[in-house]
Amino acid sequence: MKNLRITLGIAALAIGSFAAFSFAPASSEAKVALQEFYMNPDGTPGEAVGEENECPNQGTPICSAEYDTVANSWTGNKIHRGVRP
Repeated sequence: MKNLRITLGIAALAIGSFAAFSFAPASSEAKVALQEFYMNPDGTPGEAVGEENECPNQGTPICSAEYDTVANSWTGNKIHRGVRP
């Protein structure tokens, strides 16, 4: 019976620790690291995309895409094509 109580106590501690770290807030840097920017003709990031993307999604040049501000490189995600009006 004593071994059962010890086992259940250790299990409760493990589950409690896991739950505490599962609901901890994420780093604020991680939330800002990936942002969508308009792409300049030379391939550098321009203005940040606001609530509405102004790219028409037609044509071949990349109008906007997701950019990793920590690594300073395009991620290849959220690509919108066309020419920004």
